Amino acid sequence: MKVKSESSKLWKNCIGAISNLIDEAAFKFTPEGVKMEAMDPSHVALVDFNLPSKSFEEYDVEETQVLGVDLIEMDKVVSRAKKDDKFVVELDEEKNRLVLKFEGASTRRFSLPLIEVEGEETPQPELDFSTSAKIQAGIIQDGLKDASLVADNVRFGATEEKFIMGAESDTGSSQMELSKSSEGLKELKVQKPSKSMFNISYLDDIIKAVSSSDFIDIRLGSDLPIKLDMPIGDGKGQLKFLLAPRIEAE
Repeated sequence: MKVKSESSKLWKNCIGAISNLIDEAAFKFTPEGVKMEAMDPSHVALVDFNLPSKSFEEYDVEETQVLGVDLIEMDKVVSRAKKDDKFVVELDEEKNRLVLKFEGASTRRFSLPLIEVEGEETPQPELDFSTSAKIQAGIIQDGLKDASLVADNVRFGATEEKFIMGAESDTGSSQMELSKSSEGLKELKVQKPSKSMFNISYLDDIIKAVSSSDFIDIRLGSDLPIKLDMPIGDGKGQLKFLLAPRIEAE
């Protein structure tokens, strides 16, 4: 088994974001592509990573391989990638290790032991979202930074005319609005007004997976989890997160 990505940036960003939430995961390499689903230990966040074979420069996987990896250790390795490095993943069956290589001005090689990862089912719940929006990642990052000045949680809300991010505490409040004419809002569909609150730290970790210029598909409801769908691999693949809400006390 051997796969090669033209750029290491995708893996560097994705593993960096996922490893902030999840310590270990099983990657399923199939002839069609690479998949991984996992839930964080506290069952607050669900991750769904899907990168089809066509998004790779080279993809040689004849039969399905399920490879358990310590994501914390993998993140240490991929963080060493340089901007123009190509990224190669190989399986060393004899040593039961995952081999990671960076090919650029030099070729650097690392190996990680494969681990047993419990094959826990992570079914995605059926949720009746009332709002869908497509928002630039950099706008979300700014809203989170603003909210973190006054609170640990941020409230997402939507009406037919605007999308809102805000926070409030004894120390103050923050609010950011996007109208349908805002450059950072590409799409807004609202069946009925929505409002939910989420932990800023989790969202910060999730947004690190994409560039500030990328647009994120967001699904929202009232006191429902938030779903963030991010394009990866030049739009050929997807990285999805489902984050549980913080229910406000009456």
